[in-house]
Amino acid sequence: MRESKIAKEDYIEIKGSSWPEWEDFLTGKRTDDENINSEIELFVNQYSGMGKVFPIKTETSCLSKWSSSSLYLPMGLTASCCYADLLPLTVENFDDFHNHPKKIEDREKMIEGKWPSSGCQHCIRVERQGGFSERNDVASMRGYNPIEMEDNPLATHVTPSVIDIFTHNTCNFSCLYCSSNLSSQIEYENHKFGRFDRDGVVIEDTLPDKPDISAMFDKLVSWMDRNILNLKRLHLLGGETFLQHELLAAVFEILDKTPNPELELCMFSNMNAPEKYWKKYTDKVNQLAVDKKIKRFDLNASVDCWGPEASFVRSGLNLDLLDERMIWASKQTDWLSLHLTSTVTSMSIYTLDQLIAKTARYTENNPNVGLRFMFVSKEHRDYLHPEIFNYETWGDSFDRCYRELSKIPTVDPTSLQRLQGLEGYLKPIKHHNMKKVKKLHVYLDELDRRRGTDWRALFPYLDVNE
Repeated sequence: MRESKIAKEDYIEIKGSSWPEWEDFLTGKRTDDENINSEIELFVNQYSGMGKVFPIKTETSCLSKWSSSSLYLPMGLTASCCYADLLPLTVENFDDFHNHPKKIEDREKMIEGKWPSSGCQHCIRVERQGGFSERNDVASMRGYNPIEMEDNPLATHVTPSVIDIFTHNTCNFSCLYCSSNLSSQIEYENHKFGRFDRDGVVIEDTLPDKPDISAMFDKLVSWMDRNILNLKRLHLLGGETFLQHELLAAVFEILDKTPNPELELCMFSNMNAPEKYWKKYTDKVNQLAVDKKIKRFDLNASVDCWGPEASFVRSGLNLDLLDERMIWASKQTDWLSLHLTSTVTSMSIYTLDQLIAKTARYTENNPNVGLRFMFVSKEHRDYLHPEIFNYETWGDSFDRCYRELSKIPTVDPTSLQRLQGLEGYLKPIKHHNMKKVKKLHVYLDELDRRRGTDWRALFPYLDVNE
């Protein structure tokens, strides 16, 4: 019996007229023509490592809803992706985080060709404007199907193949779109200045009510210990990932004990962790890769734009240090895959082209450096989203970004598609939403007071009135 690592769709599409039928192919049946047998073996060698395509083909189906779960331990929440509804996560229901009743309901609706009732509006709107959505991005991915889909392509109770883990909030940054749940710097800042509540903008002092996540963390480690071989991708986040010592120690111990040569390990980072931790953990991941205990390592640098605007958005950022480490990482082509993720807010669009220009430098060392753009989530502070301003606010910003992207001959086509999707989302907006613009001004004024900054000097185009 031939091990079934080939997608049936691939075989049916590629097979020649003299090849065995699918069922015979699975049994390892050969033909009487050695040339045809050689063709089949060449096909097997080429396609067996690609993984199977997602089998559900309705117009609303989304691989992420089946394959992925994000775990936000500090908030006690889980979701299928960064735009999906946040659902309660407790010690009691932890082991069912991927099969929460709402996630099951969403999968069932997608099988019927219906959109889920909530949580998918972002992709719906991007696609209706002709853009390239997160759902579109994962549609072509292979090899991430849950194991249950091998026997039942319509399974809805499944084991995740991709998880994103947010554990402790330890972080050396206080990004303007983040919160105390994911940043200890914001936590301390909120405690110092106390609760802020003005014109609908609320900044909470959460330090006295900080939850104890130790029991949930233990559940997470236990779950990973049991399921590490079922995972295809493991995304580690924070806070700042390189400061998540308890999480990294647990993950590395599990991988040393139970290597997963099929696992793609990804760490998100602001690239500004202290040198001793930066070296300690990059050395450890390098050893995991060298020892074949993981398939590969993806380092995902979180940086939104360039210049002083970038340091305002991601308070604490040392751009020179980030640039130095990006250059180093771009040269580690034998064990490290480098990616940049830009969270697009109203404060980052104008100098996003400068970030793309910097990326072009990194691709001189490694042509496969990835570049990904995504809107800020509206879950926490919707007034940070660029949609509150009319499209004309951005002037020629997108044109400048396209020009810089065109200078990178090896750029992934999806980078351009993502950027076009963001612009397509904003283009129909003809008027400012002044209610939310005023909230943005209140929020930025309060950050200026706390941090000694001056947002109007950096972003004068956002200082609009009725």
